[in-house]
Amino acid sequence: MTPFMLRVAEYVGADEDEIDHIVAPLPATRISQKIAASHGADKQVAIRSLAEQLVCEANAVLGHASDHLTLTDETLPDELAFEVGFRGRAARVSTTFADGTAYSRLVGDGFESELPQELNSADDVPDLLMRLIIESGTPHHTVNG
Repeated sequence: MTPFMLRVAEYVGADEDEIDHIVAPLPATRISQKIAASHGADKQVAIRSLAEQLVCEANAVLGHASDHLTLTDETLPDELAFEVGFRGRAARVSTTFADGTAYSRLVGDGFESELPQELNSADDVPDLLMRLIIESGTPHHTVNG
């Protein structure tokens, strides 16, 4: 099992007393900034690629199809975007391109901010997904030896 799969398994297998003390991680973000289009595209692709891998890993641990994370790409003329959803909650990661620059944003449940925010890097995707899982009220199962 990968480290992320172990994180998901530990959460899903936690008993009710432990669940009350688990705080959903907040992925590292920063105020959205305009950067070169090539760097913005590279960052978006890295985040999207890791998100797909981690969604698959989490779904392998979560088990029931009704409790699976979803990953949906959006096709727009000047934007690369995807949304990860879980049990009615979602987070959208997007990068918009104009005039040789890129502008990234993270929006969704639990990511409200006065100023537009973006993930710092792909390294923050695991916390993003764990936040969706934990804040969704996932049913928990006792792990048997």
